[in-house]
Amino acid sequence: MNYLYSEKERNQVITNFMKDGRVIHIPSKEKKKYILLHDFIKGLDEERMYTEHEINAELLKRYSVSDYVEQRRYLITFGLMKRTANGTQYWLNPANHQNHQE
Repeated sequence: MNYLYSEKERNQVITNFMKDGRVIHIPSKEKKKYILLHDFIKGLDEERMYTEHEINAELLKRYSVSDYVEQRRYLITFGLMKRTANGTQYWLNPANHQNHQE
């Protein structure tokens, strides 16, 4: 699932839902969640395999303890990342790591 968005939309979402590099409120609309997560993956190494623990640690830098598990699921649902069947290894999906701006 991909969403196209403009730089203006991205900036608005970042301004409305983030403060000091952390998400202060989870948006209800999926497109806005997507924008936040697409911004999140820009900080990950596209050549690297991550353990679930490492992805959790990265998400916790940006999301609260009560939100990071749902956001990890959205990374897979939105196709931004892939994982092994047992969920122990995660990596960026090369097809969806590109810029999705209009």
